[in-house]
Amino acid sequence: MKFLSIINFSNKNSLNKSNEKYFTATHLKSGNSVQALQVEIKKTTHKTSYINAEYADIHTHQGVIEGGDIKVKYLKGGKICANTVNIDFMENGVIEANYIHIKKIGSRNRLIGADIIEIDKIDGAKNTITLKPIFDVEKYNAVSTLYEKIMFYKKEFEKTQKMVYSKRLEVENKLLDAQGCRAKIKLIRAEGKIPDSELLVKVREFDILSKSYQQLTNMTESLKTHIDIATAEFKAYLEEGEFVYSQKVICNSTWKDGNKITFSLPKCDLSYHPLNNENAAEIYLWYNCELLLDANGEFEIKINKKE
Repeated sequence: MKFLSIINFSNKNSLNKSNEKYFTATHLKSGNSVQALQVEIKKTTHKTSYINAEYADIHTHQGVIEGGDIKVKYLKGGKICANTVNIDFMENGVIEANYIHIKKIGSRNRLIGADIIEIDKIDGAKNTITLKPIFDVEKYNAVSTLYEKIMFYKKEFEKTQKMVYSKRLEVENKLLDAQGCRAKIKLIRAEGKIPDSELLVKVREFDILSKSYQQLTNMTESLKTHIDIATAEFKAYLEEGEFVYSQKVICNSTWKDGNKITFSLPKCDLSYHPLNNENAAEIYLWYNCELLLDANGEFEIKINKKE
């Protein structure tokens, strides 16, 4: 990956090692900045120090690192922005990376990942863990619009089906009486007499009921057609846009109270607070591509428990 722009330190101790391929030191002192292909700090970096490296291996880090693949034994209040980050232990630290692996995490840390965040052991609380999936906004908006349209049609279809069922029972219950009324009206008219108004009203009410039932039946057929057309377009967008979300938080131990996991989405954020001793091994984002009505929106947080 390309180097990020180096921070301009005014401190006279700034090292300006921009031409170095490999830089190694025991300590990186206050205000020192280093830019090199590979950096090794055998002991500590100061909280005002800065490193820009494609590869970095540091014992205790308190400053800022930007780069590619970063390895730190102890992240103590420092910040890392990189592609992949591997940490033995951290507290009060900030990491922004595509892939993050932490052996043991203390308290008051902030993790922001684009792909996988894996933690071997949770040892503290007040940690905020955020996953930010990368969206093609234009394609997502198109799919999301279709999703909302389909779910609207499905809800209307379900509601109309219930009305059809109720109306059909009403028609069936009144059918024999209506047929009897029609037969009496026909017989009375055959005798040259005027049918009783009550008989005429019953038949008229049944005809209105039957017409209403037929309209509801036609509506369900129309809604079904709308659902089928929109669903076909929706699935075509999914295949074309490769809407697969593999981002997840992996925890190889039980959780502690006071930690928060958030998936940052275009329309909203979804958060989860693991319980104390919860064995949530994988916390991931699920997209309702099956268009299930009982789902809580387009996205949900799902949990895989440890066996």
